[in-house]
Amino acid sequence: MKRKNELRIRLRAAGLSLLGAAAVLLAGCEGEEFVRDGGEMPLPAGDTPTGALYVQGTYNPELTEYALDEERTVPVVYRLDFPAEEDVTVTLSVGTQEDVDAYNDAKGLVDITNQPNGGCDRYKLLPESNYALPASLTLTVPKGKTESEPLAVEILYDETLLNGRFGMMLQPWMLPLRVDRIEGAVAPLVKDQMLGIGIRPADYGFYISGEPVEMGMADAKKNSPFYGIAFADCRVINPQLVLNAYYSVFEFYKEKPTDRRCKTRNFQYWPFFDVECLRPLFIARDAATQDAALQADPDLMYVLTHQERYVDPQRRQGMKICVSIETLAKSAVGLCNLSAENRASLVWQIADFVKKYGLDGVALNDKGANYAAEGAPAVDKASFTKFLKALREALGPDRLILLSYDADEDAALYEAHDGLQAGEYLDYAWWSTENVKCTLGTGEAEVRPIIGLPTDRFSPLSVLTVDTPEYQNIIMEIGSMEAQEHYDAGEYRICVWLDIPAHRQDFTEGAAPGLCRNWGNLPLHEGNSKVEGLASQGGFEPNKLAYGSYFGGGLKDW
Repeated sequence: MKRKNELRIRLRAAGLSLLGAAAVLLAGCEGEEFVRDGGEMPLPAGDTPTGALYVQGTYNPELTEYALDEERTVPVVYRLDFPAEEDVTVTLSVGTQEDVDAYNDAKGLVDITNQPNGGCDRYKLLPESNYALPASLTLTVPKGKTESEPLAVEILYDETLLNGRFGMMLQPWMLPLRVDRIEGAVAPLVKDQMLGIGIRPADYGFYISGEPVEMGMADAKKNSPFYGIAFADCRVINPQLVLNAYYSVFEFYKEKPTDRRCKTRNFQYWPFFDVECLRPLFIARDAATQDAALQADPDLMYVLTHQERYVDPQRRQGMKICVSIETLAKSAVGLCNLSAENRASLVWQIADFVKKYGLDGVALNDKGANYAAEGAPAVDKASFTKFLKALREALGPDRLILLSYDADEDAALYEAHDGLQAGEYLDYAWWSTENVKCTLGTGEAEVRPIIGLPTDRFSPLSVLTVDTPEYQNIIMEIGSMEAQEHYDAGEYRICVWLDIPAHRQDFTEGAAPGLCRNWGNLPLHEGNSKVEGLASQGGFEPNKLAYGSYFGGGLKDW
C-alpha cells in the first residue's frame, strides 16, 4: 500500500503544525498540498489511520468560516491521514446552542454589547431557515482511499442574519456538525468532534455595503485623489481591518444665498485603499543551493488558504490583493546579487506563487539584505533592474509590481543598465524610510528618483503608526496644504500606510483608528464649509463585530 503524505504524518507526530510545515514548502508546488512520495511502504503493524471531519480543502477540524452575502454550498468530508484498510463510515448530526456555547467558552469569546464600544464575539446557532442538509448525514471513506465524497451543506443567505444597525450582524453565526458515530478502523483526531461552519458579514461597514448616493457625477466609480496602498501584517492583524478606512465625497450647499455656512448632502463612500499588501513572504538563502528562494510565513499561508473570509470581502469592494515580498533580515542574498540562473528561478517561484493564490501582484522590499555578509555573492548593480524586467515579463502587464525604494547604491535603480530603466517595469513606488519624507532631485541632500517612473506614481513618504514625535509631525504635515500643492502639480498621488494597526488600549486606540482622518480634507474638489461645491475627506469607521470587540479588535483570530 502506498503511503503518500508521509512527511506530513511524521511532522504532526513530532508536534509541529501542518500549516507551519507546509508554509516553507508551498511556494512553487503544484496542487492543493505538498506530497513527498516515498514509494511503496507497508503499514507498520497495528498502525491505524487518524481521521477527522473537515470542510473539503481545509485543515482546521474545529471551525471554517465564510463571509456570506449569497447562498453557498459547503462541502464537508471525513479525511484520513493515510488510506483506510477497510471502509470507514461516519454519522453526523446538527449540534445545539449548548455546543456552540461550549466552543465560545473554550475560546474565551465574550459578549460586551453593554460596553460603550459594544459588540459580540460569541457565535450564535445558525437558524434552521438558513441552511439545508442532504437526506443522509452519513459519510463513507472507502477502503484504500483517504477521503469521503463530500456532503453538500447549503448555507442560505437572507437579511435576517443582518440583525444590527445599518445592516450589520450583531454576532457571528455557526452551524455545528457533530460526529455521532464512527464505524471502521480509525483513530479520531479530535475526541467528540464538533466542526463549526462559521458565518460572518461579507461587507464590513454600512458605508460600503449600502448603495452609493447618486450625485450627478459621470459614474459611481471611486474618484479619490490618491491611490491608497496599505500593508497588513498577517502575523498580527486580521487583513479585513483595511475595510474600516473609507473615503467620501459630498456636496456643500446653501439653502439661502445669505446663509453664512453651507450644509452637506449627497454623501458617497468608497474604501480608502485601492491595494492591500499581505505580508510577509520572504526571500531567504536556501541552505542547500545557497541561492535566493521564497520562504512563506505560516500566518500568511493561513490567510491565503482561507481567502473566502480574509480576502474576498476586500476584492468585492474593488481592492487589489498583493503579497509583500521582503528580503529576510541579514540575508546574504537579495535582489542585487542574483546570478542569471537564480534570477530566473526566483522569478518563476514568485510568478507561480502569485498565480497559485490568485493574487493581483507583488510589493518588493530588499531592505533586509546584507550584501557585506561573509560569503555573500558579489553585488551587480544591474541585477535589480534585470530582475524587475524578468518579473514583469513573467507576471504580464495586468499584475502590479510595487516597490519600497531606499535609493541604495547597491540597487542603482536611479540609472539605466544596458538600456533598461527600472521605472518602466514598476507600477508604483515609495520612499521606504517610514515617517521621514524625502525630496527628489539631484542635489546632495536629495534622493535620486527611479529612472523611468513618473512622479505621480511615487510617494516621498510612507507612514508607520507609532507613538513618536516623528509620526505626529508627519501627520500634521500630511494634513497641511502641501498635499494639495503636490496634487495640483500632478505629483505624489499615492499614499502608503505600512501598517493597519489593531484597536488596542494604548496610543493606537486614539490615533491609529483615525488614520485616514489624518489626511484632513483631501484635495479633489472645489468647496469648503462656506463655499458651495463638492468636497472630499477620509475617515475610519470601526465595525465592532468584524474585527473583535473593544480593545484587541482587529487582531488575527486564528
